[in-house]
Amino acid sequence: MRVRFMVANVFRVVAGVLSLAVLGYGARSCGSADFRQDAVLMGLFCILPLLSLPVFLLSFKWSRCSAALQWIFAVGYLAVYSMLDWRTCAELGYCRGVAWTVFETSKARPVEAYFAVAVFSLAALSLNGMRVARKGSDS
Repeated sequence: MRVRFMVANVFRVVAGVLSLAVLGYGARSCGSADFRQDAVLMGLFCILPLLSLPVFLLSFKWSRCSAALQWIFAVGYLAVYSMLDWRTCAELGYCRGVAWTVFETSKARPVEAYFAVAVFSLAALSLNGMRVARKGSDS
């Protein structure tokens, strides 16, 4: 039981560090963003990574809500990033299709990091949930 608790805390720390990295990437990309072509997409491209750390901090009070939001924002970030990649490859004429663009975008480090935050948050929640459920069943 102690090992599960310690592993859950390690997962939570990893999620926090990755969340901070995603936030840093978002801040850096916001500084060089060009909002002239599509302000809504670029706004989402900048805002979604910046929300990673505040949503992670939410996990100290509401871990289920935080894990769910991390997944929603990670999928949203992949969608927005893919749309921006599609726009670029369509202008330059090297697109192979929407699925290929989404697959290629999913291999970008910021997208991988965002999904890693979501995975580690869910893993920590699962381990903590198992601990709480077991403790409740013993009574």
